[in-house]
Amino acid sequence: EMEEIIGEFITEAEEALDRIDPLFVELESKGYDRDLLNDIFRSVHTLKGAAGFLGFQAIVDVAHRAESILKKLRDGEIMIKASYIDVILESIDMLRLLIGHIKNKDGVEEDTSDLIRKLENALNMDMVEGVGVEAPIETKVHPQNESRDRLEPLKMPTASTSDSTVPQSDRSITERKEIQTLRIDVDRVDKVMNLTGEIVLIRNRLLNIATFLDARYPGDESVENLLESVSFLDLVTSDMQLAVMRMRMQPLKKVFSKFPRLVRDISSAIGKEVELNISGEDTEVDRSVIEHIGDPMVHIIRNAIDHGIEPVDERIRKNKDRKGRINIDAYQKGNQIIIEIADDGRGIDVEKVKSKALDKGLITIEEYNRLSEEAAINLIFLPGFSTAEVATELSGRGVGMDVVKTNISRLNGYVEVNTKKDMGSIFRITLPLTLAIIQSLMVKTSGNIYAVPLAPIEETMVINSKDIKEIAGQKVTIVRDRVY
Repeated sequence: EMEEIIGEFITEAEEALDRIDPLFVELESKGYDRDLLNDIFRSVHTLKGAAGFLGFQAIVDVAHRAESILKKLRDGEIMIKASYIDVILESIDMLRLLIGHIKNKDGVEEDTSDLIRKLENALNMDMVEGVGVEAPIETKVHPQNESRDRLEPLKMPTASTSDSTVPQSDRSITERKEIQTLRIDVDRVDKVMNLTGEIVLIRNRLLNIATFLDARYPGDESVENLLESVSFLDLVTSDMQLAVMRMRMQPLKKVFSKFPRLVRDISSAIGKEVELNISGEDTEVDRSVIEHIGDPMVHIIRNAIDHGIEPVDERIRKNKDRKGRINIDAYQKGNQIIIEIADDGRGIDVEKVKSKALDKGLITIEEYNRLSEEAAINLIFLPGFSTAEVATELSGRGVGMDVVKTNISRLNGYVEVNTKKDMGSIFRITLPLTLAIIQSLMVKTSGNIYAVPLAPIEETMVINSKDIKEIAGQKVTIVRDRVY
């Protein structure tokens, strides 16, 4: 059915375009690299072929011209310059827009005439120099992720050419395996997940009943049989829960692949030099996390470039490397996923943050005087707080870090900040591995029962009224010489 073919085309075209962006940034930092150029060329070529087969002429027009420039770059006929890269990246953005319209069935037609003219100028003559080559963005991948994905051509019917087909013998083992994968509608997976959730709850009830009966009728043969069966059910249910969770999981690469391009665009727009290092991009998280973690991370990265990393002359004055660094690292810790975004910029000025919060009426003078450094840094997450004197286009039109905190809270996660003046800042996002089923601690207080997520709980203890002291008008308790 045509609708199914178009759906397949959209999915694979979006995946191909997402893979191209970071390859371009890598290319810009490396200079000429035939393998990289071949990967990019082949993706654009097969996208063009699939669009031609389905009659999407606007996509063919843009892709064909971008492909011609890529061919010249690959064959060494023209030199790699920022001006060429810019126009091809503009083409990738336009292709993404055109595919978006097909996906949304909104009937909107983009005016591609300006872009086509730019592409033809680039093809027919060397573009006018004068804009210096922007500082390259270097994207380093952690050694464990060193092997770069080969780009799988779109699996749509295309005109068979030597460029678009890969001989079977040349296929890697991220390609032969891929043929065995199966695309499943997300709603179906979610339905299985919900049913698994119900089974987990019934399993818990059965365990309670069996334990109660065992205590009441010790040594009863039927009760022992029941306990044995329920224990086996317990194991199978846990395995099933894990298997279904894994079906919903996707690597963070899906989100991280957009960041090299983002860093390149923002830093060159404001004349800063920034190197981006990414590790842990193969860490897998629940798809609902993938869908919602992008925006908060974009905001933190924008902030790091805009406010954190200093201009080149200021960095040189501070005896720092002229190029600022942003490191993104993701890893799993127990039932949680940790994502750290670190920069080596100027850090957060705690006194400035406190003064700003006081001026805006977010804290009282008493709070100003007694706030700890940690609490003062967390003021940046308050609604209405923004350190930008003027809301710039880059800093997100005055939308502050409160949006980041809200979005991460919606995912049952939390965000922490560590900062050191002139050394930089680290934003640490902690998220649950899955949002479908979470373990919780049941707490009863004042006749009400609450379920507290188990992941952030370090320990539970009994505190007597004599353990509670009052310091500066606040009730505190001391645990192992630490005041809480």
